[in-house]
Amino acid sequence: MNIITVIPLTRSKMVSELSYFTASTVPKGAIVSVPLRSSTINAIVIDVKPVSDMKSAIKDATYALKKLGKVKATAFFPASFMDSCKSLADYYATNISIVIDKLMSTTLIENAHRITPPCIPTTTTSQNETFAVQGDDIDRISSWRSLIRQEFARKKSLVIYVPTIEDVRNMYRMLEKGIEGYIFKLHSGLSEKDILSTWESIATINHPLVIIATGSYALMPRSDIDTVIIEYENGKGWITQRAPYLDVRHALETISQKHKQTIHIADRLLRVETLKRLDNHELTEGTPFKWRSITTAKETLIDMRNKKLDSTIQEIEHSKKEDVEERKAPVKFRILSSELELLINKNLQDNSHLFIYTVRRGMSPMTVCSDCETIVSCKNCSAPVVLHTSKESGKNFFMCHKCGERRSAMETCTHCASWRLTPLGIGIDRVAEEIKKQFPMVDVFKIDGDTVKTDKQIHATIDKFKAKPGSILLGTEMALLYLPEKIEYVALVSIDSLFALPDFRIQEKIMYTLIRLRAAADRSFLVQTRRPLEKIFEYGMKGNLSDFYRTTLDERMQFSYPPYSLLIKLTIEGKKEAIANDMVAFVKLLEPHDIDVFPAFTSTIKGKSVIHGLLKISPRAWPDPELVAKLRSLPSHVSIKVNPESLL
Repeated sequence: MNIITVIPLTRSKMVSELSYFTASTVPKGAIVSVPLRSSTINAIVIDVKPVSDMKSAIKDATYALKKLGKVKATAFFPASFMDSCKSLADYYATNISIVIDKLMSTTLIENAHRITPPCIPTTTTSQNETFAVQGDDIDRISSWRSLIRQEFARKKSLVIYVPTIEDVRNMYRMLEKGIEGYIFKLHSGLSEKDILSTWESIATINHPLVIIATGSYALMPRSDIDTVIIEYENGKGWITQRAPYLDVRHALETISQKHKQTIHIADRLLRVETLKRLDNHELTEGTPFKWRSITTAKETLIDMRNKKLDSTIQEIEHSKKEDVEERKAPVKFRILSSELELLINKNLQDNSHLFIYTVRRGMSPMTVCSDCETIVSCKNCSAPVVLHTSKESGKNFFMCHKCGERRSAMETCTHCASWRLTPLGIGIDRVAEEIKKQFPMVDVFKIDGDTVKTDKQIHATIDKFKAKPGSILLGTEMALLYLPEKIEYVALVSIDSLFALPDFRIQEKIMYTLIRLRAAADRSFLVQTRRPLEKIFEYGMKGNLSDFYRTTLDERMQFSYPPYSLLIKLTIEGKKEAIANDMVAFVKLLEPHDIDVFPAFTSTIKGKSVIHGLLKISPRAWPDPELVAKLRSLPSHVSIKVNPESLL
C-alpha cells in the first residue's frame, strides 16, 4: 500500500497538495483522477511513499485518506518541467497547479491517456545561450528561415512561440513555403480533434520539424528540439488574464533554460527590460540586430493644434469680463487634417488602400460637463462611459466598455444638472462619421470590439477591404494582428489620449504602436497629433530605437521602475472602509517591506472601490521565501501581480 501526494490541476486558489492511498505503483509525473469534495479532478503525482514510512503521520492526521482514482497517464510530465513550474510558482507567489494549467493545454491533459507524452529535449550543449534579436519583420523572418535550414541540417527541430492565435497563423504563412509537411501550428483555436492529431503527427514524423505555438504548449512530444524562439516579445497577449497573471514569456524562457536549449527573444522593438539585460551581458546580441527601423514610406507628422482656437483663448484671457461672451465664437474641432483629406482623395484616385488607426472605440472615449468638469460615468460600475451612435435610430447613447451598460445620451450632469456635456477625444465611430460626411463615395470598413465579434467576421471584413480598391479600413489595436501584409497608405488619427494614462509603460506602448504602423505602410505614413513636441513622435517617425531606449531607461531609473526594481502589485476590491482596513493589515503583515498604497485609476461595481498596494524590491532579491509565504497566505480576494504590465 502506498501514499500518493498529488498536485490538483485546478484554476482555483486552493490547497497546493493532496494525499491519497493506493495499492498500485504509480510513478512521479503521472496524471491521475482524484476525488475532491463532490467531484473528480485531474492531478499530477509528485511523491510516492509506502504506508510503512508514514504511519505516524497517518495516525496524527485530522482527516481520513481517500482512495486514489484512475491512473490516466504514467510519467506524463518530465521532472525537469515540474522543477521549472515549482520555481515559477515561487516567483509568482502562487500554486504550482495554476502554473501548469497556464502552460499545458487542457485538451492534452484531459486526453493524456490517449496521446504520446511530452519529451525532455536531448540537447547537444552543456549550457544554453540566449540571444536578443531586434530587427524589422522581413529581416527576422529571413533569419528564421536560415536558422531552420541550419537546424534541419543538424537533424534538429525548433519551436517558435508567439502571444496570440492570429500571430501563429501569420508566422505559419510566412515560414511554410519550402517546408510543407514539416511545419505545424498549435493553438486553442483548433478543435480538440485537430489538436490531438497535430500532436501525434509532431510526435511520430521522422524528420526535423518547425512548430509554431502559443504558450499553452510549453512541452512538446519530441526530444530533438534544440532551439526555442520567443517572437513578438513586446506584443500584447503574453500575460494571462486570470490569476496568477503569469508572464508566459518568462515562463517559456525559464523552462527552456532548464532544458539547456538555445533561446532567441525577438521583436521589431524589444522591451526595455530585455534591452537592459543585453546591456548587462545577460543576453547575446543576435544577428542582425538593428537600432534603427527602416521604412519605404514617406513619413508626415501633422500638428493638429488649432491656431485660431489658441488665438481666441488668448484674447479671452486678456479681455474684459463683459467682452468674453462676444468673443466665445465656436471654433470647429477638426477630426481630419487637410493632409489626411488629400490622402483619402489620392487613395481613391490611385485605387489603392488606406488603413486609419484609432486608439478608442465609439464616438468619443470620454464626456465631461463643461460647467463643473464632472466626467460622465457608468451608473452601474462608475467607469467613464463612451459616446456611441445607434445604427438603427441614429441617436447617441452612452455605453460602458467595462460592464456593458447602455443608456440614452439625452441627460444632464449628475452633479450640477448642466446640459453642457462635451465629448472629448476621437473614437473610431467619430472618425467614420466624419469620413462618410466628407467622402460619401468611399467605402469604409471597421474593425473594433463593437463592430466585429468573431475571428471569422474580422477576416471577412479584411477580405472586403482588400477587394475594394480606394476603400478605407478603420481599426483599433485588434486590427493590427490581421494586417501582416503592407498597405499603401497608413494614417494614425490620434494617439494623444494615451499620454494622459498614469502608466510607466505608456511611452513604450506608444512607441511600439508607431513602429508597427510605420512598418505596415508601403508608400505613406501620416500621424496626426495635438502634442507634436513629444519626443516619442521624433523617435517613432524616424525609427530611432536607440535614443528611445536610452531616454526611457533614464526615466525608469529616476523613479526606480523596471528593470531597476521588481514590482509586486496587490489589488483589493470591496467596500471602501473594509478594503482600507484590509490594506492596513496587509501593510503590517508584509513588514519590513514598504508598500505604496493608492486608489485605482478606474472604479468597479457601484458601491465598491478598488485599492492597490505596490512593493518595489530588488530583482536580485526575488523570490524571497519569507515574502512569498506571506503573499501566499493572503485571502483569495486579494489579487497579486508580480511584474505587472500596468499600475492602473
